[in-house]
Amino acid sequence: MLEHTRDAWDDLRGARVFITGAGGFVGSWLLESLLFANEALNLGVLASVLVRDADTFTRRLPHLAVSPAVRLQIGDVRAARTPTGGFTHLVHCASALPAEANEKRPNEVVDVIERGTARMIAEAEHGDGSRFLQVSSGSVYGPQPSGVARMSEGFPGVANPADPAQRFGAAKRRAELYGEAAVPRGVHFVSARIFALVGPRLPLDGQFAIGNFLGDALAGRTVRLTGDGTPVRSWLYAADMAAWCWTLLLRGRAGAAYNVGSEEECTLWDAARRVAALASPAVPVERAREPDAASCPSRYVPSIQRARDELGLDAWIPIDDALRRTWDWLRAGDIATG
Repeated sequence: MLEHTRDAWDDLRGARVFITGAGGFVGSWLLESLLFANEALNLGVLASVLVRDADTFTRRLPHLAVSPAVRLQIGDVRAARTPTGGFTHLVHCASALPAEANEKRPNEVVDVIERGTARMIAEAEHGDGSRFLQVSSGSVYGPQPSGVARMSEGFPGVANPADPAQRFGAAKRRAELYGEAAVPRGVHFVSARIFALVGPRLPLDGQFAIGNFLGDALAGRTVRLTGDGTPVRSWLYAADMAAWCWTLLLRGRAGAAYNVGSEEECTLWDAARRVAALASPAVPVERAREPDAASCPSRYVPSIQRARDELGLDAWIPIDDALRRTWDWLRAGDIATG
């Protein structure tokens, strides 16, 4: 991460950073990478971190919780009382609720995304020219048409809020609009539309396909696909994601959205087989049904041309290396815990 961002960090020297959602996968990577750069480059950054439960955060991420550069604040992003008037940079990751919440409490999911973003934008307005990074999602575009190989930021599609499968993406897009509207009021708002990721701390409990594959292989089970394995996906390694997000915060254009992902695509079946081969001995791979030659596979692959052209960003770590790094981390933890 530091190798690809070193030139940007001087912009954060002496900064006061507010981060929401730091207990989640993306948020924890951003906080950890910030603290690493802070120490390595002697930046003098102080980070205020909003979490729902301090005990849970400290238990899961003790090395981050005890950092002298971190100040924990407990509260709900929609209503938390924050120390106002001094943050130079805000990183808004909060929106993640338990996976089942989208089905059981859909209105709360939408409310956390939309009202939480509005609350944090109001906080940013207390600062003079505060930089604001919104951790958004590639799902804002809605389903990717089969004839579109890579989704660009100019794609006209928008997620449909009436479709339960697209509710999350629709809420993320409305949250982006709040930020875009704040740019004339002095908030340097940038949106990071994150596509699929892989890396240490990725949940293995059913929310992410690649996480499920890794969880099966780690347990020595057959890697099972719930479908036919034909959907086409790509995965960005979390360290690259962190490098991208900090660069977007510090160097991205105000009001702009950037896809954050990889263009190195493969099918879910191929990804499952790559994961299964990491185990020793390799575990079997099974799918729920065989592919239908007449069907058109779904796609979820971004174009990263804007980030590449404007900011020199790229997916530096290829998928096989990303999977190996994640596997090695999981195995080290598995061995350490017996």
